[in-house]
Amino acid sequence: MKISDAFRNAMKTAAGNMGETVRFLVTEGCMTLICLSPLLLLSEKGPLKYLAALSALLWICIMLPARVNAARAMQDSQEGGHLFSRQLADFTDYGRKLGYGLKKTLILLIWGAPLIAALIYAWDQFAGSTDGLTVMQNIHRFGGKDLKTGMIYLLLILLGLILLFAAGIAFHSGDRHVFVLERKGLLKGHRGKMVLCWCCSLVFLAPLFIAVVIVLFRYAPLLDDVSGVLQGTAKKPSTRTTLVILAVGAALTVPLLPLRSLVPGAYVNGLKE
Repeated sequence: MKISDAFRNAMKTAAGNMGETVRFLVTEGCMTLICLSPLLLLSEKGPLKYLAALSALLWICIMLPARVNAARAMQDSQEGGHLFSRQLADFTDYGRKLGYGLKKTLILLIWGAPLIAALIYAWDQFAGSTDGLTVMQNIHRFGGKDLKTGMIYLLLILLGLILLFAAGIAFHSGDRHVFVLERKGLLKGHRGKMVLCWCCSLVFLAPLFIAVVIVLFRYAPLLDDVSGVLQGTAKKPSTRTTLVILAVGAALTVPLLPLRSLVPGAYVNGLKE
């Protein structure tokens, strides 16, 4: 199975019935918003804000099985069936689907453990009891007695940890499709190409990536005044403009999300032959 064939099949499926593709996207989006809705309680100042933790529970109970259902729909669409159907909300074998989702979540948490640990440590340093002067001194020493170099090193470490987590996601990106096809071992010997296929499918996220790059260039000059950033005296770019740029990038990316998911699914489907 060639990656180019996977792209061709995915685009053929998405464009062949645009109405189904849109309904699929809306359904998945609605379920995602349902799971994330408790996070709105974080704006509350009272005890109600702790109910935001319900978001994690809803994600486990709804989205994990829903992702399996979505994989089943994508495989059906590759075999001449429908991308949008009742099976997107099918509760048959719910326990099995939930168990599979929890297992894969645990695996991805292992891949993301270094990133999670680094973020927790950074939060403790910047938002904890450590004062700003001590933080600057630590970054200064880490960069070989240069504050800017130390900050660049930290950003490179963060980027490396993000890429490690992304590699884990790519490595297991075809697993849910194998699960619904009930063809254990289908990806054996094809993991490398599966990772490459997932990476190529990121081209459909280009608008969002471009928006992020623009934002990074907007904030890049702050590296010349790291101490000012930490002390809150540096002049920062307009937050409103930054949010608008990211919002436009996200809005242009959302219609392409089904294609990004269909490409790995099409590749796995092609391996059956």
